[in-house]
Amino acid sequence: MELEIKGRDISIKNKVASKLDVYVIDFINVLKKYVDYVVVSGYVSILFGRSRGTEDTDILIKKIDFDTFIKLYNELIERNYWFLNADNPTELYGMLENKLAIRAAAKDTVIPNIEIKFVKSELDIISLNEHRVAKIGNGSINISPVELQIAFKLYLGSDKDIEDAIYLYDIFLEHLNRVKLKQYLNILKVNGANYGITV
Repeated sequence: MELEIKGRDISIKNKVASKLDVYVIDFINVLKKYVDYVVVSGYVSILFGRSRGTEDTDILIKKIDFDTFIKLYNELIERNYWFLNADNPTELYGMLENKLAIRAAAKDTVIPNIEIKFVKSELDIISLNEHRVAKIGNGSINISPVELQIAFKLYLGSDKDIEDAIYLYDIFLEHLNRVKLKQYLNILKVNGANYGITV
């Protein structure tokens, strides 16, 4: 796998799209018709070649009104997705408004699934507004800035999350904005030095 970086675009070369990649891209192709989005958390490191499993892909979306959500909901149902939390779109929208996540999956499956939340924090908004665009094959995926992803994974602090942070740091080493990385580390009050993540 090779990365070609131009501005905010990151082209992933010599990687065959996995079933998970295709699944995420197919879902996003519906989602992006209705709302601005950004993919965050574990799937980002998987997209760039980290070998580990995941049950869900976390997506933050800009807050939309109920009418727009209904259109999104209806198209996803038509395309053989279902929602794990509830059947009623009013209830699902209420969950989003209450800062809860809703989950969608392909019909008759539970894993993998897509976890969707409205943006709510300052860092969520930064992820959405300053996203990078990862291009794989004919598809593209808006992802959280890598610097923020590294800091947030260190903040979460599980072994898996720290390994994700180290992996992203290593493969993007020559392309990181160290000022921004330091800023995010400071905001989240984490120190990467113990793991070789320096700024």
